[in-house]
Amino acid sequence: MKVEDIKKVVVVGAGAMGVGIAQNFAQAGLSVQVVARREASLERCLAQIDANLRLLLEFGLLHEEPSTIKSRIEPIPAQHLAEATRDCDFIVETIPEVLQAKRDLFAQLDSLPKDTILSSNTSSFTISSIVEGMRTPERVVGLHYFNPAHILPLVEIHRGKHTSDEVVELAMKLMLKVGKKPILVRKEVVGFVVNRIQAAMGREGNYLVSEGIVTPQDLDTAAKASYGFRLARLGPMESSDLMGLDTIFRASEQIYKDLNNSRKPSPMLEEKVKRGELGVKSGKGWHDYEGRPIMQILEERDRKLLQQLVLFNQMEKEQK
Repeated sequence: MKVEDIKKVVVVGAGAMGVGIAQNFAQAGLSVQVVARREASLERCLAQIDANLRLLLEFGLLHEEPSTIKSRIEPIPAQHLAEATRDCDFIVETIPEVLQAKRDLFAQLDSLPKDTILSSNTSSFTISSIVEGMRTPERVVGLHYFNPAHILPLVEIHRGKHTSDEVVELAMKLMLKVGKKPILVRKEVVGFVVNRIQAAMGREGNYLVSEGIVTPQDLDTAAKASYGFRLARLGPMESSDLMGLDTIFRASEQIYKDLNNSRKPSPMLEEKVKRGELGVKSGKGWHDYEGRPIMQILEERDRKLLQQLVLFNQMEKEQK
């Protein structure tokens, strides 16, 4: 199969990731069917895509009318999954991060024609662990988008031990076609690249907060006004070169030995989860969101990120 042959995509799962991924394919001109178990999930999905498209239009980031893009997206109840996938070219799984649930879904998709490419948006599991027991594991590839998927450019492409080179190459070309910035994860590893880096930073951040060294609010300010500010334009390896690897080496010798190296989530994070303080979805996490509608919070987030996307796109054009 060539990338030009991919016309119809099925996204299984209509949560936060499924919404952005479906929108991304539709913006690129592909026909998309979004599959979910609950009618309410499909309704929320379409409503969120409406809001997303209006905001993209405001920022001058759409090349078509929102109504044209949305006309390519069709909601499908989960009981019609077999019918939806029967004649599709590419499938993206975006269901919750539960290994057995993913295995069950891919076992169901295993009977589809062999030229149908299957992919998972898993954020932590390896493809080899997901396809265990499948007859056709060679056509399964990992496509790790980042939330919000309709804005953040990166997609991590990762493979299982059986994934064919042709499928990996096709996935790479497809992501380029739909306007993403793909990277290839060259060895199977839990969490891939970005989530491992984020996990390491998150572990140290949680430790600093739990030890009373900094408040959650000041930690966010520190990140946004220093290394986060720099990372938007300069990658970590590039920054190291600019600072001098000898300087980085000496600082590392001093700091590494004192970093938190816990192999479990922080007790403070665990307590928050037990109390139901889950972040925006519950109204309280490290910050307080009480009395603010989720849609408003997401729009405020997206406005910040869209400003950054405009700058990112300008930088990409300058480098070509």
